[in-house]
Amino acid sequence: MGLFNRTPGHDDHDTTSSRWLQPPSATEQAVFDQAEFTDGCAILRWQTPRGALGLAHSLIDGNATCTAVVSALRRRHEERLAGRYACVVVAQSSTQVTVSDPHVPQLFAYDLATVQQYETTWRQLAAVLGQRAPNFFAALRDRDAIAAWRPGAPPAQVPACHATTPVSALAELAAGEPEGSPAAAVCWHLAREVRRRDHTTVTTEIARLRENIAEQGDGAHLVLGAVPAELRHPKPVEPPEVVRRAGWLAITERRDVLAHRAADFAQRWDGGQDWHTGAPVSARPSSCPTAREWATRLQPADRDQYPSVLEKMLLGTAPDASPKDLLTDPVTGIPAVRSHESEREIATFALQRLPTNSPLAALTVSSHMVWIRTLDDTLWFAPERPGYGVSWGYPGTGCHALAELLDALLNDISAPAMTTGAPEAPRGLLELLTSTPQDGSTTYTRDQLLAARAS
Repeated sequence: MGLFNRTPGHDDHDTTSSRWLQPPSATEQAVFDQAEFTDGCAILRWQTPRGALGLAHSLIDGNATCTAVVSALRRRHEERLAGRYACVVVAQSSTQVTVSDPHVPQLFAYDLATVQQYETTWRQLAAVLGQRAPNFFAALRDRDAIAAWRPGAPPAQVPACHATTPVSALAELAAGEPEGSPAAAVCWHLAREVRRRDHTTVTTEIARLRENIAEQGDGAHLVLGAVPAELRHPKPVEPPEVVRRAGWLAITERRDVLAHRAADFAQRWDGGQDWHTGAPVSARPSSCPTAREWATRLQPADRDQYPSVLEKMLLGTAPDASPKDLLTDPVTGIPAVRSHESEREIATFALQRLPTNSPLAALTVSSHMVWIRTLDDTLWFAPERPGYGVSWGYPGTGCHALAELLDALLNDISAPAMTTGAPEAPRGLLELLTSTPQDGSTTYTRDQLLAARAS
């Protein structure tokens, strides 16, 4: 029978009574063996008279599933796995859903012989091992500290860094930059801010756990594998916006792996809110004359170079097997990708601000896209942030966002894309956009937009 062929809880007998992780009838002292690492998992192993037990902490995910951990172990040990582990217990960053122990980390157990998963407690685990097992909070899962752990050892002092927010790439990139580098400034600030937040969070988690321990809750049956090291840097001062934007502009144009890692971190952290690029957009020249005009200015990119941060992001939006043309917009410097599998649709990014002093001359809405033409006859995608789409032809949030954007651009062409808290749009401008047909192509001149705003 395969490893995952049975569904827990669907057996004909009482699965609770057949769980491996049940306290033995007589006290038995397990013998700690070693720590092993596989596929981002750290597993502390004990040998008991009934077989080996592994306590797993994910180094890449605060709440790894038992299936993920057992699959990683099977890839490492293959057919030898059944002889190496009888039960695997996975520590979580989430806490127990009980009134008595709301701040104690959850534990899930997986019995390999019966392919059964169930929630357990630190009390049960300690009873089976004859000793308290260590918990490493998700912000303190340092590989070396886990490898060095032994029963009775004091907690290691670990710089707080959550498993899902490793800041090493930010620090490495910043360390290689010259003095005064905006890229270094944004990386140092983000790394320190993440470290500060992780330190604050895990300090609070430990304080709450210690309250549970003092009350002899389930937390009294675990030991701390690590505690946060002293945070020696005060709360970082955020660099000015002009520095932040210059820093991320420099990073997103780079092609080295550190830049890719730092940019990926920023995307997961705040969606790249200080990048010059905004929401991903796409245009289909075959069905929109304005898109066709824009597409004619695109030029082939140099495919002999490793892709830049933005190029790699765009190339990853289509299946790897799909043929794609990598292009660049010489006006904005933003890459574009034409996929052969999507009716020649071209994907790119909108900007968060238009880099021009030329005033808004016209608005065109066509084929789900919003275009801005400036007085120098340059065509732009309307500025747009991820999650704050612009639209027309209905009385919804997208139409409100576009009306607010146009109100700002009519005054200042370099105004930023709209976000929460933007001033309410003039009623006349909103009514004009709400009544604009969604089909076909509609263009409003600057004079028409100003007249609607004033009505």
